[in-house]
Amino acid sequence: MKMTAVFEKELVNIDGKVFVPYLSNNVIRKRIRELASEIERDYKGKNPVFLVVLKGAIFFASELMQNVSQPIFVEILKAESYGNRLESSGKVNLFLTNRNFGGKDIVVVEDIIDTGLTIKTIMDELARFEPNSVELAVLLLKKEKLKFDLSIKYCGFEIPDKFVIGFGLDFAEYGRNLKDIYILKE
Repeated sequence: MKMTAVFEKELVNIDGKVFVPYLSNNVIRKRIRELASEIERDYKGKNPVFLVVLKGAIFFASELMQNVSQPIFVEILKAESYGNRLESSGKVNLFLTNRNFGGKDIVVVEDIIDTGLTIKTIMDELARFEPNSVELAVLLLKKEKLKFDLSIKYCGFEIPDKFVIGFGLDFAEYGRNLKDIYILKE
C-alpha cells in the first residue's frame, strides 16, 4: 500500500495522521549544545566511543558530535523495533558494526526512549563486551511509558506519551528529514 505524505510549516500529514509543531530546531540545538558541554566535562582527558543507534539518532548524533571539541570515536548500531507502526513490535533486532568495546568508555546515542526495551537490549548486549563504562545520551524520553530501570545520564527532553517525528524520527520512514520535531495531533 502506498502512503502519502504532505509537509507544511504548521502541520505534517502522513497517511491521514496529522502532526503539529512541538520542538523547534533552535530549541533542540540549544539543548544539544548543553548536553555536549556535560559530556565534555565528564569525559575530559578520555576518548569516548559514541555508539550511534541508527537510523533515528543520526540527526541528534551529528549535532552532538559537532559540539564536542575533544577527540571521540564513532561506531554505529542498527536497532529495529517499530517497522511501519506507531507502537513498538516488542521485539528488538540489533546489528552491530563493531564488537571491540572491551575497556572503552561508551556513550550510546539514541533518538528516543519509549518503553526502554530497545535501549535495555542494547545495554545488555554491550555488557557482554566488558566496556569500562556505558552511559546513555538520548534526545527524547517518554518517562511515563518507561518499563525498565535505566540510568539516563544525558537527556534532552522529557516528552508525553505521544508519537513524534522530525529531527531523525520517522513514521514509516516519513518525516525523518524535518528540522523541527512534530507531535501527533489528537
